[in-house]
Amino acid sequence: MEFSRRFFIGSCLAAGASAGCSSFKGALSSRPIAKIGVLSDVHLNVPGDENYFLKALEYFRDNGADGVLIAGDIADKGRISQLRRAGEAWFKVFPDGKAPDGRKVEQLFVYGNHDRWGWTWGLNDEQKKDPAVLADAIGVSPESMKKAWEESFHEEFSPVWMKNVKGIAVVGAHWGFNDDHTKAMAKFFAEKGKTINPRLPFFYTQHDHPKDTCFGAWAWGHDDGTSTRVLSAFPNAVAFSGHSHYTLTDERTVWQGAFTSINTSSMKYSSHDYSCRENAPGNSSGYGGENREHAMKRIETGDGRQGMLVSVFDDRLEIERREFFYGEALGDNWLVPIPARADGPLSYSRRAAKRSAPEFAEDAKVEVRAGDGEKGRKVVEVKFPSARVVDGCRANEYEVTATLVEDDFDLVQAQRRVLAADFHLPASKCGKGNSCVFFLDELPKKGHYVFSVRPVECFGKKGAAISSGVFDVRP
Repeated sequence: MEFSRRFFIGSCLAAGASAGCSSFKGALSSRPIAKIGVLSDVHLNVPGDENYFLKALEYFRDNGADGVLIAGDIADKGRISQLRRAGEAWFKVFPDGKAPDGRKVEQLFVYGNHDRWGWTWGLNDEQKKDPAVLADAIGVSPESMKKAWEESFHEEFSPVWMKNVKGIAVVGAHWGFNDDHTKAMAKFFAEKGKTINPRLPFFYTQHDHPKDTCFGAWAWGHDDGTSTRVLSAFPNAVAFSGHSHYTLTDERTVWQGAFTSINTSSMKYSSHDYSCRENAPGNSSGYGGENREHAMKRIETGDGRQGMLVSVFDDRLEIERREFFYGEALGDNWLVPIPARADGPLSYSRRAAKRSAPEFAEDAKVEVRAGDGEKGRKVVEVKFPSARVVDGCRANEYEVTATLVEDDFDLVQAQRRVLAADFHLPASKCGKGNSCVFFLDELPKKGHYVFSVRPVECFGKKGAAISSGVFDVRP
């Protein structure tokens, strides 16, 4: 019976129930074993920052969560006072670790790099010796990390821990306690991995993404590859990791190979760490060959405060994606079959092949203007509307091409990518206007130009282009 249920779920997905990993609606009805809220990168700094954290905890409480997982970076500047504020928020929503109906709600938290090292950033050597600074620093020593944790969350600290949430094992590895966290997790699984029930999903959390999993090899801030090697022995493993702040509107959040790896996004802002996008700063973990100045400002994503409520079944996860700035769902729930298979329906290659391209409305227009840029150089700005979602596939970015059209030829002079202005937002907030800005001197041949725009979904499928009229580019 277990085989037939798993086969049925896999078949639903493989048959094209969705272009991504959304639920096959109406096909499945059993009760979950447990519900677990998932957050990361809370980054509490000044008083008041905890308001969105409280909203998330309250949502999880009111929707039946049996545990809440936080994949690190709780305290933005690595301060004990910031960590303590997180603990106060937790016990305000879950007094004595319980919901109002009396159910126990497990704390499934780990430290991230901000928690461990944030207290040192921006300080000189003398400031790092200041007694007042040291007294409020989480990561001064293993002893201070342990003490700050136990005083804030009223539980015993362990560098790597395992807890049980209604039969579902959850393992967590803290960032940077004595030894590297990936080495510590490898030792833990070597000693205790066989005690985990192989017939049920189990969760693992660390702060940084396991290398070569969600978002691929270019993902910002992935680990050294140890966790990927270790977890590959467990097809029922589900790794939750943060650090990158990548948005949950991107289907690449969920990766399945030898195990399952899921990006947890951020409660603070959505990431703009993408290489070669005009409205993003770049990606130190990705392509490093671009040194030119960008004509555009960094995209604003401070309203990207996201998390998940995960319903755990014996053969699947059902993931509700939430954002807590507007208080809305980010899209359809995702269905993730467990155990993972490298050739399964959620492999990147299979999902990419099934994607549909977003498309512009028939009356969509491209507008072009020349003028003075904010960086003291002449610019050409290309404006265009948002593309329509097709079969659940939305525009993650746009490809903008500047083509010289003279005599009997056309010649591409420049091509740029820009993240969609609404790439991280729920559907109700989509539809923002978009733009791409070229420096005038980046268009070396002066004359008549046509600017064309194509929408691109997250796996790279491109929609049809819309184009401007002929525009005269002169010095």
